[in-house]
Amino acid sequence: MIFVVAALEEECLGLVGRWGLKLELSVHGTPQKIYSGTRFGTSIKVVVTGVLQHNAVSMLSKLLIQGIPRAVVNFGCVGAYEGRGLRIDFQTEIAWYTRPFLLQTADLGVRRDVVCTTGSRFSLGQPGCDCEDMELYGLASLASAHEIPLYSVKYVANYCNEDGPKDFERNVVTARAAGEGVATRLVDMLCRKGKLWINS
Repeated sequence: MIFVVAALEEECLGLVGRWGLKLELSVHGTPQKIYSGTRFGTSIKVVVTGVLQHNAVSMLSKLLIQGIPRAVVNFGCVGAYEGRGLRIDFQTEIAWYTRPFLLQTADLGVRRDVVCTTGSRFSLGQPGCDCEDMELYGLASLASAHEIPLYSVKYVANYCNEDGPKDFERNVVTARAAGEGVATRLVDMLCRKGKLWINS
């Protein structure tokens, strides 16, 4: 089983359609949803948690009761700080891991030098950082506590400024398109790698 976690449905609807997933659960009165299906014989759940760390950690914690996934992939948008070299487009973040988990040596075609900070609100800047993510730190902490490999595929749909929320709405569909290709390659490799481990 692999979980793909996104804060907002707008961030992951392309993956849901591309992978042919079906709505499994919609939590009334919240943005929280679960879409499920399979890829290469592996169960996939795309989980919409709602914005901010507490929503992401809460929703993922509830799912961990059902079983520990092979991996968690955090997919979605980050806000870029103006003047830091990122533009509204596709980027990725590379996080630390407490135990090695080798992904097939493949070029996913992404930058590996972006510094991301966490935040609990839209902000206007953080010294030394290129972008801001509102859920990743909470997910990384939870995944580390349960020794679950965590991958993060991110794209920039807005700058961290007063126009950020409006820019997100205007740019999210276009900005996420390239990220969907990378997320699909990553999830497919994880599905196949897991299957190879089982058979070897």
